[in-house]
Amino acid sequence: MTRAGLLTFLTVTVLIVAGCNRTSEPMSLRVEGEVRTVPSNQAVEGAQWSLFERAVLDGALQAEEEVASAMSDASGGFIAEFERRSSYSLRWTASAPLHFTTAGELNPDGLLPNVPIDLPVPMNAICTLHVNLASVPPEDSTDVILFNLGEAFPCPCCETEQVLLEGVGADSSWTCLMHGDRWMTWGADLEVALIGQPEGLFVDSVFCPAFGSATLDLTW
Repeated sequence: MTRAGLLTFLTVTVLIVAGCNRTSEPMSLRVEGEVRTVPSNQAVEGAQWSLFERAVLDGALQAEEEVASAMSDASGGFIAEFERRSSYSLRWTASAPLHFTTAGELNPDGLLPNVPIDLPVPMNAICTLHVNLASVPPEDSTDVILFNLGEAFPCPCCETEQVLLEGVGADSSWTCLMHGDRWMTWGADLEVALIGQPEGLFVDSVFCPAFGSATLDLTW
């Protein structure tokens, strides 16, 4: 082989090796998210966002593991990057003070290198509801009230099961959580023995502000 031919061979070999090195490097995926309170649309600072992946490695489905995390800034924005693998599932969660934890999923088939994922993260504010039910004189041992809250929020929130109270001195009080800046409806079916007392079916609602509290007082 001539010297010119040898130089050409070495050049081609170097280019092939260099090209293989570039493609063997892991590619990263990028999530650009924005956390906001609903329905007020306020930016949420200090929200912790985490991404959990189940991947297929060497033909086997792996256990779920956290592959990325980030914290939102004053504008509610965050950026998270993670290595591209053979993802079977991608699940994310977000938590922040005075907010209910929220969660969602990413579609692994929709992830592309160098194409950031735009992810809105809505979070519901917490509001505390105080419920106070009590009978007051004149009372009768046969008095009965069936009470229940009417709005079921998708979280570990206020129960909507019926509460039955009977007789003299019947009372019940409890505190529960619900989504803020929302209305909580309630209903009460009251049967009393004494003439002149209000009875029948009563339906109303109470507004619970975000990051605050509301009180529902019902006496009969």
